[in-house]
Amino acid sequence: MTTEVLTLSERQRLRAKRIKKHGLANIVTHWFNAFSWFVLLATGLAILGNPNLRIMPQGYVDVVRNLFGGIGRLVEAHKVFGLIWLFVITYNVLLGFRKYFVPFAMKRMLLDKDDIEWLKLKAKHLVGLDRDRPLPPQDAYNAGQKLYGYVVVFGTVVIGLTGLIMTFGYLLPPELRVIVQWARPLHFAAVGAIVAGLIIHVYMAAFFPEEKEAFFSMIHGEVSALYARLHHRKWYEEKVQEEREYEMRVRLQEIEAREKALEGELVETRGNS
Repeated sequence: MTTEVLTLSERQRLRAKRIKKHGLANIVTHWFNAFSWFVLLATGLAILGNPNLRIMPQGYVDVVRNLFGGIGRLVEAHKVFGLIWLFVITYNVLLGFRKYFVPFAMKRMLLDKDDIEWLKLKAKHLVGLDRDRPLPPQDAYNAGQKLYGYVVVFGTVVIGLTGLIMTFGYLLPPELRVIVQWARPLHFAAVGAIVAGLIIHVYMAAFFPEEKEAFFSMIHGEVSALYARLHHRKWYEEKVQEEREYEMRVRLQEIEAREKALEGELVETRGNS
C-alpha cells in the first residue's frame, strides 16, 4: 500500500469512481473453486481417522462419516467431488488456455524488479524494520499474491495427478501400485501448502479493512479507483491511460463525424446553388 497523501476531495472522487477488475467468468470460477475446496477439505479431513494422521477432533471425524453413511461412502463421495472439481478446472484451462490464461500469466503474474523489492521490503515491515520506506508500486496483483498463485497452480497440478492415481490406482499393474503410496503424502503436502496460503488469504479478506474491497470485487467485479491507486498503482495508472486513450478516440470520432457532416452540408449547398 502506498503512503501517498491525498486531499479529502480527491479521496472522495476516487472512492466514487469504479474500475472493473474481474469478469463474470473469473468470479464464477473463483466461487466454484472456493465451494469445491470447502467440500473437499471437509470430507478429506474426515477421511484421516488414524490417530497418527488425524488433524480434526475425533468428534468431527465421526459426525462427517456418519453424515455420509460410513467411511466407504465418504471416500467415494470425496472422489466424486474431486473428479468434478478437476474436470471443471481442466476444462476451463483448456478452453481459454491460449486466449486468456497465457496472456494473463505473461502480463499479470510474472515477477518484475518492483515485485522482488516489494517482497524484500514487506519481509522487513513484518518484523518492524524500515517501516518508513514505502512499498514499491504494484500491478493488478502484488508480489505476495503472485507467489501464492504459483503455489496454487503447482499444487493444483500435484493434487489433480495424485488424486487420479489414488482414485484409479487399482487399474495399475501390481508392480506399479507402489506409486499410490507415494501419491498420498504428495497429495497431503500439496493440499497443506495451498491451505496455508488460503488461511492467510481468508484472514486478510475478513479482518483487514483495506482488503475488504478485494474481497467484494469477487462478488461484483469492481474496486474503487482509490483502492486501485493506493494498493495497485501500476494497474491503476494503466487503467487511467486506457481511459485517456478511449476518450481521445471518442473525440477524434466526434471530430471526424462533424467534418463529414460539414462536408455533406457543403456539397448539398453547392448542389442547390
